[in-house]
Amino acid sequence: MRPRDTEAAWGDPDGQRSGTPEAAPQGCAPSAARAIPPRVRRGNQEDHRRLQEAIVAAALELFRQGGTEAVTMQALARLLGRSAMSLYRYFDGKNAVLQELWRVVFGELLLVLRGCLDPRSSAQQRHRALVEGFVGFWEQRPDYYRLVYLTSSPSGQPGQVQPQALMPVYGDILALFARITRALADELGSGHDRLALADELRLALALGYLQARLANPRYPWGDFARLREACVEAIVGAVARCLAPDAPRAA
Repeated sequence: MRPRDTEAAWGDPDGQRSGTPEAAPQGCAPSAARAIPPRVRRGNQEDHRRLQEAIVAAALELFRQGGTEAVTMQALARLLGRSAMSLYRYFDGKNAVLQELWRVVFGELLLVLRGCLDPRSSAQQRHRALVEGFVGFWEQRPDYYRLVYLTSSPSGQPGQVQPQALMPVYGDILALFARITRALADELGSGHDRLALADELRLALALGYLQARLANPRYPWGDFARLREACVEAIVGAVARCLAPDAPRAA
């Protein structure tokens, strides 16, 4: 799911949760704790959870300052006012912290996408709403985009996120888009043989716009509002044509 080496993602018109753990509230990015969190008492699960969240928030702050290279257990310990060894009670190491940060990001994305859906609307309207929601999520969170799409994963492979680190959240996002793609195909009266291709096409086009918007600031872009509107329209139209390639076109 990225400009280089991507996994397809996206489709659920009814917005069912399917057992996904609760993620951060919509529109709320974690921020590093400014005050030192309280010491955790052994066996206290609530304190354990709070410190895990503080570690993830601190990791995002360090990432904003210096990329993934800046996220180390020593740097996290300094930011949180703790010993580096104490953090290993909560995460096995830097890779585990970054994986949890990715899980938080995709948890927020899932909540935003579900919030875009109106079960009373048509499949075409829901599809457009999901495209708008996906694009808008990353536009409003450029640090998240850079973390997910422009850095190497803990596995050491650029652009590859370890699926086990994101499940079930990542799987729910895939299912959400897959369902809306199927509903769109049914509404257009087309078959299901091009569903996967339509999912990948939508993702490729959306990430192309986001790459231009967020990763290429040197180009003298004009009116981004008009460009965004045109890109969303192009994505919606391209997916429809992919699903129903033989449908008559408007003159």
